[in-house]
Amino acid sequence: MQDTYIREKQNENNKTIEKGEEKLKEANWDIQKQLKQGQEQVHQLISQADKQLHENPWPVVAGVAVSCLFLGFIVGTGRSRN
Repeated sequence: MQDTYIREKQNENNKTIEKGEEKLKEANWDIQKQLKQGQEQVHQLISQADKQLHENPWPVVAGVAVSCLFLGFIVGTGRSRN
């Protein structure tokens, strides 16, 4: 009587473990799929940015120049007060 009860519980536990393992495999597959899609999107964005930069680099050059000028102004103003 107790042996059959123990076997039934072991079978239930094994089924539960198998279901959990299957769900983990599915989750892992979904994560791998999303990771692959993310990598492809990043590659496309980088390619697009590289293409646009090569076609028209002047907005980037101007942005860097203005940023450096602004940063120099901030640093220079801080030193002249001391």
